[in-house]
Amino acid sequence: MNSLTKTPRHSGRRISSYVLFLLATILSGGCLHADTPVSAVETGIKGTVVMAPARPGPAYEGQSDEAPVRASFQVLDVDNNSVAQFKSDENGFFTVLLPPGEYTIVPDASAPILRARHQRKTVTVPEDGFADVMLKFDTGMR
Repeated sequence: MNSLTKTPRHSGRRISSYVLFLLATILSGGCLHADTPVSAVETGIKGTVVMAPARPGPAYEGQSDEAPVRASFQVLDVDNNSVAQFKSDENGFFTVLLPPGEYTIVPDASAPILRARHQRKTVTVPEDGFADVMLKFDTGMR
C-alpha cells in the first residue's frame, strides 16, 4: 500500500502479465473447439447478366443480339424480403453468396432494362455449390 494515498500499489508489469494471461486464456478457448465445423456459406448464385435485344432492328445470323449488363440487383426470399444485394461488373459477371433455397432476382430501377423492377428472375440455390445462371432481361427494343 502506498502510505500517502492508502491505495494498493500494482506494478505495471503485474497488470500487463495479468492482461496477457487473460488474453491467452480467452484465445486458447477458441482452439479447444477446432474440430467443430464452421458453418460458412459456400453456396449461392454466380453467372452473367445480359440484355437483349442490344440494338434496334433485325437480328443478323452470326451476330449476338445480347449485351452484358452492369447494374445493381436485389435478392428476395420466398416471402419477398430482401436478403442480399449484388452488382454485376462491366462484363455482366456476378457472384452472390446465399444459403440453399429459392430466390427472386430483381434489377435496380436504375438498370438499363425496360421496366426493370418488373422483370424478375427466379433462381434456386442448390444444397452444394453455386447455381450457374445467365439472367437475360428485355430492353424493350424492337
